Amino acid sequence: MKGDVHDIGKNIVGVVLGCNNYKVIDMGVMQSCQNIIDRAKQEKADIIGLSGLITPSLDEMVFNAKEFTKQGINVPLLIGGATTSKKHTAVKIEPNYKNNQTVYVLDASRAVVVVNSLLDPNNKNEYIQDIKNEYEEVRKEYFESQQEKNFVSLAKARQKKLKVPDWHKVPIVKPKHLGTQVFTEYDMEKLIPYIDWDPFFQSW
Repeated sequence: MKGDVHDIGKNIVGVVLGCNNYKVIDMGVMQSCQNIIDRAKQEKADIIGLSGLITPSLDEMVFNAKEFTKQGINVPLLIGGATTSKKHTAVKIEPNYKNNQTVYVLDASRAVVVVNSLLDPNNKNEYIQDIKNEYEEVRKEYFESQQEKNFVSLAKARQKKLKVPDWHKVPIVKPKHLGTQVFTEYDMEKLIPYIDWDPFFQSW
């Protein structure tokens, strides 16, 4: 995916799908849209997956979806990666891919279930319709939330900025230590009460 800096997640998806007897063609990172289209046609791909790690990838995915539609790509489009989300997929990407279904995949462990469902001739239509209905609901909620926001004008916002008549009279406390502070020997058990274990347990 153009704009990404590495491909760890993409490699995990490849391994997981490969272990389930799917042939995965890894094009690497920072591929142009045209390269993806040409390779998909050459290989007669059943599904195309895009991965986004950093913010520019989000715009690139929207561009790709438009180009896939324009150039006649007609296979499911999988979206994944650190910066992506179901909301972004539903609001920004799916409406721009007209030829087939766009599906957000939360993480590599779910890729097999999604691919199985999309390629199952007996159940794929029902699965795709469920996705369409879900994304339509996501878009509806998103646009309704946007309408509820009352934004002020830029000029009015600037009028409300912090105004300090004299910075010399503002009490600014100097930190006890400036610069880098290194703890060469520190009891790691003291850190345990500050660890948020939720992400760990959610993953495992």
